[in-house]
Amino acid sequence: MGFGKFGAQGTHGATALAIALDERVFEDDRWKTPEEKLRRALIYLTRSGAGYRAMEDAGITADARTLSAWLSQMRNPNRDRQARLETAYQTLRRRNIAPALTRSLNADGGTRIEIYPVDETEVQMCHRRVVPWRCKNIYRWNTIVAAWSVGDQMRLAAAWEHTICDLDSDWRKYEYVSYIGMPI
Repeated sequence: MGFGKFGAQGTHGATALAIALDERVFEDDRWKTPEEKLRRALIYLTRSGAGYRAMEDAGITADARTLSAWLSQMRNPNRDRQARLETAYQTLRRRNIAPALTRSLNADGGTRIEIYPVDETEVQMCHRRVVPWRCKNIYRWNTIVAAWSVGDQMRLAAAWEHTICDLDSDWRKYEYVSYIGMPI
């Protein structure tokens, strides 16, 4: 039987965990305008050779004159290039921040997360389960952050299942969740 067959709504726990890590790392981006995000991405990407390689990997081919015009805000890249710049920025930022994030999350005995179960409001009463929200302390974040930083969903899913397998006998109830909360 597949997830959502009876109307439950949620996402795989690994995806929710990746979203929670993104919220932690990119939390100040919510308050920025698109122009500020573009400028921040350009500055971050043009400060190192790794940034230029990230732009290249994202399919951005711009010469020094074009980059200079974008940085000085004389011209703006088209929407497609802006999206690619944002992708390149986030990819490089995840990779650069992974060691510090791992140390932070592992410090003081790990970091506690809150696991919110799937939304079953659309599920008929006879098919609903009683699934309370849970708190879980993750002591070792190395595998999770390493998989998140390179976008390896399969490794992240395996790490998520390894993390929740000690949630009593009903750990399968938390394979799909509506949200994972963690301190910012």
